[in-house]
Amino acid sequence: MKFSKLKKYGSVILLSVTIGFSLAFIFFRITDIKRTLGLYNIPYDKINKTSQEHKDLIRPAIFNIEDFGGSLDSEDNSSALQAAIDAAIITSTELRSDDKWDIYVGKVYIPAGHWRFERGISSDIGVEIIGDGVGKTYLDFTGSGIFMDFGSENEKFDLKIKDLFINQFDSNATAIHLNQVNRNSGISNIIIEGGGIGLSLLNCYTPSFDSFFIYNASKYGILGRNATNTDFSNFKVENCKVGAKFTNSDINSSTGLKFFGGVIQGCYDEGLILEDLTNFTSFSTFLEGNGRNQNKPQIKITSDLNEKFDNDIIAFYSPFITGGHSAHKDQNAVEVDNTYTFIFNESFIRANDRILTGIKVGKNVINAEILNSKYSGVKQNFIIEDPTTNLVLDPKLRDGRGYGRQFLGLGSESGKTNNRHYMESYQGIFGNLKEGKIGIGTFNGKPSLQGFGNGSSYSLTTNPKIGDHISAPNGITEISGIKFGTTITSSNVKTDKKSRNIIVNTNEGKRSVTISLTEEEIRRELIIKNSGSNSNDLDVSSNSTNIEDKKVIRLRDGEAITLIFDGDQWLILSKFLPTNN
Repeated sequence: MKFSKLKKYGSVILLSVTIGFSLAFIFFRITDIKRTLGLYNIPYDKINKTSQEHKDLIRPAIFNIEDFGGSLDSEDNSSALQAAIDAAIITSTELRSDDKWDIYVGKVYIPAGHWRFERGISSDIGVEIIGDGVGKTYLDFTGSGIFMDFGSENEKFDLKIKDLFINQFDSNATAIHLNQVNRNSGISNIIIEGGGIGLSLLNCYTPSFDSFFIYNASKYGILGRNATNTDFSNFKVENCKVGAKFTNSDINSSTGLKFFGGVIQGCYDEGLILEDLTNFTSFSTFLEGNGRNQNKPQIKITSDLNEKFDNDIIAFYSPFITGGHSAHKDQNAVEVDNTYTFIFNESFIRANDRILTGIKVGKNVINAEILNSKYSGVKQNFIIEDPTTNLVLDPKLRDGRGYGRQFLGLGSESGKTNNRHYMESYQGIFGNLKEGKIGIGTFNGKPSLQGFGNGSSYSLTTNPKIGDHISAPNGITEISGIKFGTTITSSNVKTDKKSRNIIVNTNEGKRSVTISLTEEEIRRELIIKNSGSNSNDLDVSSNSTNIEDKKVIRLRDGEAITLIFDGDQWLILSKFLPTNN
């Protein structure tokens, strides 16, 4: 009986404890959900206090603009947005000194709808501002100054803005200005329309900007002054006066500035201006139809040479530039000067009947590397104006194009006046086809001296088939059609343009030398000798013609002949006979 009662009461006690724990769990879980959704009654009197309990209070909180007086019916929600920001930020210097202080910052939330603002908001302490998406949360700014101004002259801070559409109605307005933002800061999923400047950066360090669209800005889509270790990815800037400009600030110059997969399109002046930067790198950037105004390129790389900051390294990898339908006719796609090292590799430049010159390398460019690029419909692939530029150009020949190569640190031009696969005679430091000057360059990627001519293919110009030039197309020096290579063998020989002197040992039997057609193309001398001593013959013949009206010339032990091609057949200039013969 006692056992039965104990068992009965024990079950009741166990059930009560289980129910109690379950209710407690549900209560705390609901509380946590309310905190996460911003539905919890936040003790505003404790907000921005310096106590450590602030960590627990602020981290899960969402500060809805509606809780601070914001309304879709209001003509100006500036005060409500400012109040929400002031509540969400961390004023405690103790908490801000924590390396992870940004996780305690509250989120300022702007729900879906059209929100109007007549005045700008600002903060010198980091915060996070979020909306419901670019197609849901619209912020209409009618003021003339800066709409969102986040900056501090004394302290770097973190900032995040995402999921908003900002529409500016004044041509002098700036949508977002950032100063001294740092570390994990970033802007993502943002659209900015109109105004004077979409995004302004000053002395920003390691922020990232991803998935944003800026268009119809009357001045700059992006204006950056010292954007250090800053990444821009998956973005588009369209129909602005200047798509993006990056330059130095009073503090420093941009270092580690990078573009990934961006699009700059239809801007009236330059699509991209790079000025006085330490280094800039672009990967797969697409530029179309920029430079709509006359004498404006799509990319302008320059420096004012103020002895403080000058472009150091500017590198583009796999850029795509096209004239589109709006670029000004006969523009230069890329213009670069006053830059220490310029790299433009794996590019594609398509004219669309708009681009006259692909790349114009101007004054004070110390090193220029333009490799593996393709040009479509461009009248001049590139122009190198300064002969002191250390130049590396395409290592591969392209159909119907005259391309320079790396040579002696001298400049080169390619006018492509013909369709031959070699460098025109006026390429090089002194090269000028019309004036008949010498051209210093390369042929097949080897050093070459070519020119002295008036354009004739037969007077020391660059036609490799004639051979009237000094060059090294296969690594062997050639002067007036003579190559100084030597072949010594005991086998049959077929000439291959690599050897002028051919010495064959016939001690093991009769041998032959067959002169290939390529020797006739360059009209050079050949010296052929039988170095044997066992009375075996060496037969010399041509694949395509005779040797002084004979099909075969037979050389006995120790005999040698010197041949030259006259355009019709091989002539014997001299024949050496040993004294014992």
